[in-house]
Amino acid sequence: MIKVIVFTDLNLAFFTRKKYGSGPATAEFPGTRSVKDLIESLGIPHVEIGSVEISGSCSNEKLSLTDLITQDCRLNVLSVEAARSTGHYAAEFPSPGDAGFIFIPDVHLGRLAVNLRMLGFPADYSNSRSDEELARLADSAVNGLKAIVLSCDRGLMMRRCIKYGMVVRSREPVRQTIEVLQRFGLSGRAAPFSLCFNCGGLLEDAGALDNLSDAEKNSLPLKVRRLQDEYRRCTSCGQLFWKGSHYRSLAAKAAGIISAAAG
Repeated sequence: MIKVIVFTDLNLAFFTRKKYGSGPATAEFPGTRSVKDLIESLGIPHVEIGSVEISGSCSNEKLSLTDLITQDCRLNVLSVEAARSTGHYAAEFPSPGDAGFIFIPDVHLGRLAVNLRMLGFPADYSNSRSDEELARLADSAVNGLKAIVLSCDRGLMMRRCIKYGMVVRSREPVRQTIEVLQRFGLSGRAAPFSLCFNCGGLLEDAGALDNLSDAEKNSLPLKVRRLQDEYRRCTSCGQLFWKGSHYRSLAAKAAGIISAAAG
């Protein structure tokens, strides 16, 4: 039997505390086992791992998730946040503010998806997408963008085909949004009200009421036509947007999320 003692930081203790308390976790197994399988057997999804090192008397050897454990050892496992702060962030994971990614929240995170779009971050969301469909989508590019899966389901996030992702801790949508921005270093890149709330398409200036088509004008409530003279249009679904009575509260919400994530 091989015995491995695993030390984690406080961020990863979220996954191990219930079973192992505040101390290190211990795993015993026959034969060999990959680093990924070993750590996930403790309840920690691979997308949450920033770096792994074998703790030795003289030096620490860095390991990849595909490396095999063949003998008794001690592992130091850092979360994405801790690894980033110490400069040991694994190169194969997205760095803060990386472009070329799109968020894919699971079926239970619809309000998070809307919040991300409100802040200008693309989110591909469907309230009828199965875990299998989500996993297949995560394994391919979405409109040329790499997928970052968001879910509260740690079992889903252990699937090998999901390379980039995050286990969302909170159950409250605003707090969830703050968590995502902090994880991926996005507070400084927010562009509120630049994407469609409904589909995530890019918004463009549609001009004044006179610039709208007759069908668009007729779709607007009479009060809106009387009071609003500045509109934006989604380039994907055609939805019109304007600064109605709800705009100030939404702007305050967006500013509060950005501020909390930056702090």
